[in-house]
Amino acid sequence: MANPVIGFGIVYGDEIIHCEASMAERSYEIFFNGKWMASVEHTDELNWIQASGVILPQSIIDEIGKKIESHYN
Repeated sequence: MANPVIGFGIVYGDEIIHCEASMAERSYEIFFNGKWMASVEHTDELNWIQASGVILPQSIIDEIGKKIESHYN
C-alpha cells in the first residue's frame, strides 16, 4: 500500500506552488511541483521541524504542518 499523500497550494516566494506531503515512517516527505524539497517531522513538543533537504523558512514549515494537521482534524 502506498503512503498517504496530502496535496495543497502554498505561497512560496512570489508564486503559488503545488505542495505534496507524503507520509513516511517518522516524517513527511515534502514535494514542491513534484520536486522533493525536504523532510519535516513533528516533535514531542508538538512543533514542526525540518529534518533534511533544501532549507525552507520556518514559516513555510509551520504552514505545511498546519495543512497536514487540518487534513486529519
